[in-house]
Amino acid sequence: MSIAEDLLEQAEHLASRERKRPKQASLRRAVSAAYYALFHLLVDEAASTLVTDRNLRLLVARAFEHGHMKHAASSFASAALPQNLAAIAGRKIPKDLQEVAATFIDLQEARHEADYNFAERFTRTEVQRHIHRARRAFAAWTRVKGQKIARVFLAALLLARRWDR
Repeated sequence: MSIAEDLLEQAEHLASRERKRPKQASLRRAVSAAYYALFHLLVDEAASTLVTDRNLRLLVARAFEHGHMKHAASSFASAALPQNLAAIAGRKIPKDLQEVAATFIDLQEARHEADYNFAERFTRTEVQRHIHRARRAFAAWTRVKGQKIARVFLAALLLARRWDR
């Protein structure tokens, strides 16, 4: 099992850990684990798509930044690619890729709330919705990852900020 799959499994475990009254710590860590599951799935896919050498791939994987990835994902989620990307990949963004991108953004925002906003209270139902969305994004990624637009998306997660200059 990959780290991404392990994190998603851990999120599910944490969300159901206490049967009656879930602890906020468990629910918050579940949200965080769901986000990091998708983050690592995309980073692993991107690094292995961009670089063939295993040792170099490990270094490349460390270059991904959460904020830059969110910025890149926003273009794909809204189906409004910048001209330079549309020229390479076309303007049509598959619904599956839009779902992956939108889920990445939403889970990142939820993780920020879970990790930093202690005035926010999480419910098990809400957390399970986040985990379910992460699972759906994993499935959507499996359906779309062989397409050229998916490879452009992976490269954009690392390079979009540089391309914006």
